[in-house]
Amino acid sequence: MSLNHFHVLASTLVITLATFAAAPAIAQQAGATLDSVTQVSPGRYRITGTALAANGNAACALALASGRCMFTCGPGSLRCEGGTASLPFGRFDLTDLPTEANGTIILQIFVQGNISFAGAINPGGGGGGTTRWSALTNACCTTGPFTYQVTIDGVTRSSTASSCNSNPSFEGFASTTAGTKSYSSRAFASACGINSQGGGTVTLTSNTCYRFTLNVQGQNLVESLGTVTCSSSANAETLREETQATPMAIFPMQAVDPSAVGQERWDLLNNIVRP
Repeated sequence: MSLNHFHVLASTLVITLATFAAAPAIAQQAGATLDSVTQVSPGRYRITGTALAANGNAACALALASGRCMFTCGPGSLRCEGGTASLPFGRFDLTDLPTEANGTIILQIFVQGNISFAGAINPGGGGGGTTRWSALTNACCTTGPFTYQVTIDGVTRSSTASSCNSNPSFEGFASTTAGTKSYSSRAFASACGINSQGGGTVTLTSNTCYRFTLNVQGQNLVESLGTVTCSSSANAETLREETQATPMAIFPMQAVDPSAVGQERWDLLNNIVRP
């Protein structure tokens, strides 16, 4: 997946999401969200998640990692090592996975008609790290649900606004190791013609909690990263009440397919009004 990289200039940064209707090599790329990475034995891991088509929906796909693979076409899907799975459509569950020489697991997703997806998972960043992060959408679609997703080290956090008059969902904080991280993000709302992606590199310091927040600014989707209070009981309402620091940098991203410009229903997009 192609990422536009940037570096954090201060504790808060802002980046504009590009419309995800790209030239074929990007627009037709499959994807994945990862729900969990757990160690099953020394040096062996289990990963679970959902294979995605280019439109962001769960897909019938081949999920492959560390020599293990399975199809994600619903109950009865074949596993490459034999047998079948009884998982819901789009879901994968791969276990007893060794790591590469650099300590990562390479997950690949193959969806018919899409460019294949490959992403590196850092098992050490899945739950025992020293910094925490979350994702929250303040953007909403007045005629349907709006979802914002952020992925770091193969772990995804999602936030969905079901309306513009209620708090969005909040999945809590994910943990990872401190340092410079690559992240990818997606935003989609079919009722408003939105299917966007972003990404870059951010520097996360130890013993700190971060929040990726998505807002509508004019005819742009803008995501910001800032520090927030580390609270085990944090929810969407308390996070939205926290003051966002003044952005120190803005990074507009160009539409990758000029023919798609003007298809978004900006008149139906808004920022959530507190209930």
